[in-house]
Amino acid sequence: MKKAIVFILTVFGMSMIAGAQSKIVNESLAHDGEKVIVSFDIESGENGIASNRKEVIMPYIYNGKDTVWLEKVEVYGKNRLKREAQEAYLAKDPAWAAKMVLAENSLKGQTIAYRETTPLKRWMQPATLGIKREIVGCACEEGMQDQTVASSQLFQEPPVEPRRIPTDYALIEPTRQWDFGQDELEIIFKVSKIEIDSSVFNNEVTFGKILAAVDKIYANPKFKVDQIEIAGYASPEGSVRFNKWLGENRAKALINYIITNRPQYGLTEANFRMRNGEENWEGLKRLTRASNIPNEDIQRIIEVIDSDLAAEPKKAALKALDGGRLYKKMLEQVYPHLRCARYLAVYYDSTDDTAVDAVIEANDLIKEGNLQEAYQRLEPYKDDFRTFNSIGVALMMQGEFEKAVPWFDKALQNDFRDAQKNIDTIKAELQYEQLKKKEREEYLKRFE
Repeated sequence: MKKAIVFILTVFGMSMIAGAQSKIVNESLAHDGEKVIVSFDIESGENGIASNRKEVIMPYIYNGKDTVWLEKVEVYGKNRLKREAQEAYLAKDPAWAAKMVLAENSLKGQTIAYRETTPLKRWMQPATLGIKREIVGCACEEGMQDQTVASSQLFQEPPVEPRRIPTDYALIEPTRQWDFGQDELEIIFKVSKIEIDSSVFNNEVTFGKILAAVDKIYANPKFKVDQIEIAGYASPEGSVRFNKWLGENRAKALINYIITNRPQYGLTEANFRMRNGEENWEGLKRLTRASNIPNEDIQRIIEVIDSDLAAEPKKAALKALDGGRLYKKMLEQVYPHLRCARYLAVYYDSTDDTAVDAVIEANDLIKEGNLQEAYQRLEPYKDDFRTFNSIGVALMMQGEFEKAVPWFDKALQNDFRDAQKNIDTIKAELQYEQLKKKEREEYLKRFE
């Protein structure tokens, strides 16, 4: 329980008159980031404190709604002190002994320096130092008085950090190419074979997707197809020379399939760009990580694949892992999916395509920082899938993350895979915002 601070201020041979209480000067209301510091000086009046009186000085801090009371000060006249000391002694009140020590060690008659601290609270924005004063004693009771002595903006909430705008983003030029996913539109071949077989794996469904993609391109009169890119791969269990031949001829087989099944477009081999993927080492890594092989074994396999060994010694090292046990699992789970031909991209020009022109112009505006203008340029074409990513970038770079994400999602659904980079960027920024928000909330909680 708090105890009053007790002082004796006496002037002998003089009586207390109205208004002759002590005076508050040099008042200060400040803080050090953790505590509020209240200080002032108490000066006796011209006539001092009458011998039979006591003045109770009660400082407090308030903001109109919340209040915290500080240690009070009791300033005694000589006779008043004696009387209360006697009463306390008779009542066997041990607290009075401490008061007497304070009294005996206090200044007697002139100035009392008051200094008190209290925890800084969030509600102290701003806060006011008030002092209630009560004169106790004699028939000329002055009663309770209240005064405001200082005001201050004690607690200041940390500012909410403004949203960071990404400096890195992915723009897509719609007239250059139409990409497909790493493992999309992939035809699988039997081991050591180059003949197309729609009955194995999921080839029949994939063929339908490939032809539908070609149809989608040619159905738009604004598109003029330049080249269609096809890649052929082989699993790396055979010789390098043989695998190169397999990869090349598997790509040719898919090209011939498209030409044969879409004669209406007048396609020839000149319309295709063939990429011979040869031995599919990258695919081997990707599919191994996605397999049911135990993690510790996957790591051993990856270490061999990433080694500096030449192709043939690398294959031998894979076959030797655990006496061939791991290689058997790879042959069963992974290698069949490496024997493939893949439909990768369509390269095209456009004629009389104002939407494409708008995207190109908007992309330039985005690079220049004219984001609102870029958005306005794209708005008339917002139903055209080629504008989706650029609309998202224009919004993202204005800090409209929540509005941008649906546009990037729509771009992804239309095979614009670079839009994923923009989504990842927004996710990272939102995670950063959540972190800063949590830090701010934890800081404010300290002052509740």
